[in-house]
Amino acid sequence: MLKASDVMGCMMGHKVRTNVNAQSSAISALLIALVSISGATLTACSPSSTPPSTTSQSASTTASSANGNNASNTNATPNASLASTTAAVPNQLTIYTSIDKAALEPLLTSYARQINVPIHIVQDEPMSILARLKAEGANSPADVILTEDAGIFSTAVEEGLLQPFNAEKAVAHVPERYRDPDGNWIALSSYARTAVYDSRVLLTNDISSYADLSKLKWSQKLCLSQGKYIPNQSLVVNLINNLGDKRTQEVMQGWLANISVPVLLDDSEVLKAIESGKCQIGLVNSNHYGRYLQAHPDTPIKIKWINKGYGGVSTNITGVAIPHAAKHTELALGLIEWLAAKDQQSLYASLSNTFPIDPNAEASVLLKSWGDIEVSPIPVRFYGERQALAVDSMQQAGYY
Repeated sequence: MLKASDVMGCMMGHKVRTNVNAQSSAISALLIALVSISGATLTACSPSSTPPSTTSQSASTTASSANGNNASNTNATPNASLASTTAAVPNQLTIYTSIDKAALEPLLTSYARQINVPIHIVQDEPMSILARLKAEGANSPADVILTEDAGIFSTAVEEGLLQPFNAEKAVAHVPERYRDPDGNWIALSSYARTAVYDSRVLLTNDISSYADLSKLKWSQKLCLSQGKYIPNQSLVVNLINNLGDKRTQEVMQGWLANISVPVLLDDSEVLKAIESGKCQIGLVNSNHYGRYLQAHPDTPIKIKWINKGYGGVSTNITGVAIPHAAKHTELALGLIEWLAAKDQQSLYASLSNTFPIDPNAEASVLLKSWGDIEVSPIPVRFYGERQALAVDSMQQAGYY
């Protein structure tokens, strides 16, 4: 079985071996217990089982979003009205997140019940979350940020939107590679930016590396999302680290020469284009593919862990942080430590189609079924620290 320790082994250049045996009974039992909790709200139960009368709205799982349910568009703009209408509520934990509600509700419902405090979820795109925090300033009600891509967290740090925290219990389950060295954020799970392809016309052995997709044989077969899409910038950071800037620019120019349609908005659009036959192959986040697969179980699109033997696949994170203006930091810290524990990591990773990062936690059956994976050892914090270098390289290559 693929354990998170195997994934960590990959960080050191080793290959992960996988199989599709059943997940551990502990994870299964936890999932069953959590999803069976009555009610669809995140309201904590009082001793009399009567929800607090003043929290019916704030404790609901209604996702305030300016952009619908597509959490992959990292360049969306926020709903400006939220900054003026949203306010902190006493004894309520407010979470700003781009993660699918289905991946969070079982966990957060359980935690709200344990601490007897309602949890309010506000869903938006990653960059829109940062824009919200800036617009709201000291009046922001956000206590926790839960989103994806280390580049997003680094941007938040640079803009003074986060505060460092000391979550000793969480750190015990989060290897150093997955933590901000200054304590501003920690990761909860990881995913890869890898190849997806149309199995009606391609075989898995046809696909090898990121650089290979720049070759002439892929002419008029490739789909790309835009260079302003943050996951692509993080990928380019990885490529520069492995190939150098000059070679990375050549690869990007080759990609652009091979596209069959103009660059697309995001991963969702790439997957739709492959499904409709507009292209045969593209690069997406593995968790976005997992979400697409669950919505379209009969899709001909398959996933391939790319770049084996070429430095490993580029991985990134979903992570958690405490905003600078948080009003309930103790509650926020408690949630972070609880989410980082092994069992919660395993369940969260399974529900979000990501890898847990606790060395003792189990990956899901679905991810194991996708085969062996070799992971690039680059520290994920580089995705933020070197983002400007990646953007400059993308601009020079014409991919921005």
